[in-house]
Amino acid sequence: MNSNKNSKVLAIDIGGSKLQVGLVDAAGTVLDVSLKMLRGQNYTKELILNNISEAVKELEQRQGLLQPEAIGVSLPGPCNPQRGLMLKNFATGIGPWSFAEDLERMFSVPVYGDNDVNACAVAEKRFGNCKNTSHFMWMTVSTGCGGAFFLNGALYRGANNLAGEIGHIPVEFEHPALCSCGIAGDMEIEGSGYAIGRKYLAETDQPPDPTFGSKEVSEKAREGDKIASLIFYRSGFYIGRLCAMAQNMLNLQKAVIGGGVAVYDFDLLKDGIDDAIKQWVFPLSKEGFSIEKTALGYNAALLGAAALALEH
Repeated sequence: MNSNKNSKVLAIDIGGSKLQVGLVDAAGTVLDVSLKMLRGQNYTKELILNNISEAVKELEQRQGLLQPEAIGVSLPGPCNPQRGLMLKNFATGIGPWSFAEDLERMFSVPVYGDNDVNACAVAEKRFGNCKNTSHFMWMTVSTGCGGAFFLNGALYRGANNLAGEIGHIPVEFEHPALCSCGIAGDMEIEGSGYAIGRKYLAETDQPPDPTFGSKEVSEKAREGDKIASLIFYRSGFYIGRLCAMAQNMLNLQKAVIGGGVAVYDFDLLKDGIDDAIKQWVFPLSKEGFSIEKTALGYNAALLGAAALALEH
């Protein structure tokens, strides 16, 4: 679409535990949003589509007929954007899913989508801290983990649209857990919000609880719980290790960290991040390289979905 200042798009952010549908203008202002929680339900594409339909109805009750010029979708897994296809979400087993076809059938407007971290990177470039940055990495630390790269001013997708899968790079080598993707000790199984909750329960001899995550561990850390603080430090160290790998290979200007864990608890991660950078980055590559929390807050993926629609 050829966006102008009066353009409005429907942005859909599909996460691992929640779904947001928002009406967003060309400046990146979220005019209204409807939130649906998915945790504890049978996670299927039918559940997702039903929740999108309900969310749109809620928006129309407040805004009237929406009439967006396009729809942008941020998805929780690798995608083929050209085909409107989400390839696979390993945590839930969803995929392949022709999301564009399903949503175009529902709403009769063009649909553009990509994996959530690519979408976040596009939003950071368009609306956030990277408007004047040509080389950066965007990393999400949320229920899961992932990454995206802007190189020479453009999103780098790789040969098969799979660039940036840093959530599946091993970061723990002494006592690695096995990720659902089949890789042992990767960032997603060791340092994500889910991992932070799982590790705290294990280290305090409590039974597994899928509803116990980084939010609950953060509360304990802020109350002085040393085990909780150490688990956040380790997650930060894993983040820093990945940023160091990327910097040593690509000579970036920035690494931007987002997702719910980073947005709300960046301060609990920062010491670990800083220590890893000091330890692992090539000395000459440290100059001019910064690691920042996203400027887009909890709405980064929602704004990413909007940016995908506005870029077309």
